[in-house]
Amino acid sequence: MSVLILSSCGPNNGAYTGQELNETAPAESEFTPRNESMKLSADSYSGRAMATSNFVEQDNTSKIITTANLNIEVASLEKFEASLSELLSKYKANVTNQSRNDSDRRLDAYFTIRVPQDQFNNLFEELKPFAKKIEHQSLNQQDVTEQFIDVETRLKNRKALEARYLELLKKANNVNDMLNIERQLNQVRSEIESQEGRLKYLNDQVDMSTIQLNAYEVKPYVYEPENQDNFGQRILKSLANGWAGFINGIMWLIGLWPLILVIGIVVLVIKKRTA
Repeated sequence: MSVLILSSCGPNNGAYTGQELNETAPAESEFTPRNESMKLSADSYSGRAMATSNFVEQDNTSKIITTANLNIEVASLEKFEASLSELLSKYKANVTNQSRNDSDRRLDAYFTIRVPQDQFNNLFEELKPFAKKIEHQSLNQQDVTEQFIDVETRLKNRKALEARYLELLKKANNVNDMLNIERQLNQVRSEIESQEGRLKYLNDQVDMSTIQLNAYEVKPYVYEPENQDNFGQRILKSLANGWAGFINGIMWLIGLWPLILVIGIVVLVIKKRTA
C-alpha cells in the first residue's frame, strides 16, 4: 500500500499530512503473502489418493477441501442414472457438469457432483454398491485453514483502513485532499472486493465437496458376419469384370494410334527401298 502524502497544503490550512495518513495504514508485514499451497501433512492424509475409510471429518476450526474420483462399471447405465438422481436428492447434492460418450464397445457417462461436506462420505459409499467393478477410486483432502485465516485477516485490515479513509474524507476541507483520499479509498475497496471473492470461493469449496464420477456400461458383443455373394452373383461379377477389362484393353490400344501410325509409315518406307 503506497503512503498518501499531501504536500499541496501548509500546516495551517487544515490539510492532512503524510504522517497522519501513514498512521492509519496497517504495517506492511500484515499483508505479506503467505504460502497458499498448504497441504495436509503426511500424518493427516495430504493430497494423495486414499481409501475413503481414511476420510477426515472436518472440525469447527479446520477448513478442508475434499475432492474424490470414482470410475465404475455398471450393468445398466440408464438404471444407474435413475438411482443416482434419487441419491442426489437424498443427500442434497447436485450435478454441475454432465457428458456422455458412445463408442463401439461401451457407453460412458461423466458427472461432476457437488455435495455438502458433511454428506460426502455417505454419498461416496452409497455409489459403490451399484458397481459391477470399481476401476478406480481416489480421495484428496487439502487443508486451506492457513489460507482462510490469511484472507480473513487481510479483509479485516482493509475494512479498517477503509473506515479510516472515510473519516479523513469527512474532515477534508479542500478538493485536492478529497481527490487524493478518494483515490486511496478506491484502491482499498478494490482490494476488499478481491479478498471477499477469494473468501467466498474458499467457503464454497470447503462447504461443498466434489466427486468426479465416471460410470460406464459395456455393450454386449454381437457377431456380424460379412455379407458374401452367392454363386450366381459371383459369376455375374466375374463376367462384368472380364468385359470391363476387355473394353479397357481396346481403349488402351486406341490411345496408342500415333505410335502405330509412325511404325506403319516406317515399315512402308523400308519396304519401298528394298523393293
